[in-house]
Amino acid sequence: MVDGSDGSGGRAGGDGADPGSEDAEAEPATALHDHLVATETLPVEREAGWYLGEAQALAAELTAGDLEESIAVDRAAEIRELLAAIDGTGDDEADDHVAAARELAARIAERPGSDTGHVSDVGG
Repeated sequence: MVDGSDGSGGRAGGDGADPGSEDAEAEPATALHDHLVATETLPVEREAGWYLGEAQALAAELTAGDLEESIAVDRAAEIRELLAAIDGTGDDEADDHVAAARELAARIAERPGSDTGHVSDVGG
């Protein structure tokens, strides 16, 4: 399931799941969003914060549901590109969340059967 929901409108993995927990990892889109949300209260550099905010908005679309697989893959590729533009956030914890989010975005963008050949691999 692309949207990260549990089918009843709630989010898979429970509320407030640790982004690194097995429950969060069970659904990459939810875990991706959770990692990006976790950076909100951390002291990140302004430019990194902009990229993180844009990536978080796209990740929210992934978890909201009702996206076709091809659109979800495109959103994940966009997130991957945004996160690749971040050289560092200025905060070690935020950097860890960004690294985890990069991996999750790549996993979603490179799902078997997806056509992401048109997306540049800018880093990460």
